Amino acid sequence: MSRAGSRSTAKPSTESLAEALTALCAEVGIPFEEMLHTVESALATAYVRAFNPSGYVTVKLDTATGALEVRSRTVRPDGTEVIEVLPSEDFKRMAAQTAKHAVLRHIHDLERDKNLRDVAEHRGELASGVVDRVEAGTVYVDLGRVEGVMPPEEQIPGEELIPGRPTLVVILETQHNPRQAQVRVSRAARSFVHRLLEAEVPEIKAGTVQIRAIAREPGLRTKIAVSATEPGIDPVGACVGPKGVRHRAILSELASEHVDIVPWSDDAEAFVAASLGPARAESVSIDRATRTATVLVPRGQLSLAIGRDGQNARLAARLTGFRIDIKPSDSDEASPEQASP
Repeated sequence: MSRAGSRSTAKPSTESLAEALTALCAEVGIPFEEMLHTVESALATAYVRAFNPSGYVTVKLDTATGALEVRSRTVRPDGTEVIEVLPSEDFKRMAAQTAKHAVLRHIHDLERDKNLRDVAEHRGELASGVVDRVEAGTVYVDLGRVEGVMPPEEQIPGEELIPGRPTLVVILETQHNPRQAQVRVSRAARSFVHRLLEAEVPEIKAGTVQIRAIAREPGLRTKIAVSATEPGIDPVGACVGPKGVRHRAILSELASEHVDIVPWSDDAEAFVAASLGPARAESVSIDRATRTATVLVPRGQLSLAIGRDGQNARLAARLTGFRIDIKPSDSDEASPEQASP
């Protein structure tokens, strides 16, 4: 790149064009034929824009002499093809500058595509960046070699992301932008919580604890079902951590969002009962034909089991895959929130 920059101060000439192209290809590691094709295509486009000739225009650059040959190809009504050599003397004055821009644009495109390929290999993973700006509700995050784009639907509702402050996101997919390498990122996706928990709990990376299901309403509540792959391991306790330190670390990243971690089970009744935590289920009956679970809870815990606007029951249903019908039992046990200490 530095050689190309130093050459730009010299008087443009087609005689120096081939030499500059050869040196630049060696410097940036791009095959000569690939770069030559890019330059010739750019010169043909520039010629058409400048002189508006008829037919399909091609330009050939003689790499030995720097000479340009411009041709047009037209097809007559009778099907015969006519090749015409077009004048290029007036065009030579702009050829070097056109070629330089084509080279720089091609290098930029190659760098952008390489960065996107590298980032695509990390799709679904956490990435740390700095909030760059907020435009029309979309947050742009500086991730280093690429820019993260987080539209409103991928943001945690109610969360304010301030430019200049660091943030964590999960990479979703690459986005097409001819000017800059961009990727779509999220803080609202279920995978964001998954990766946060994975980063905080060594047992998950080690494979002794597995995340089996996640149900989430961003900014409000998330339920996570976990299981152990080895006997003697408490999967919920591993995720909560000593004195709740791991759980608190996740909550701090999610602001006011509640996170319930429950044990996953092959036993549908046990899994449904656990999914309604912190409410206590007295009994669960499963109708597998309709995938409906009827749950009895103490009357004093009915509102806790259902949750505000039905949120707790709704997330439990998503987590387990069962439609959950919650009914009060004859017991009048108070909910944990109502019980005295």
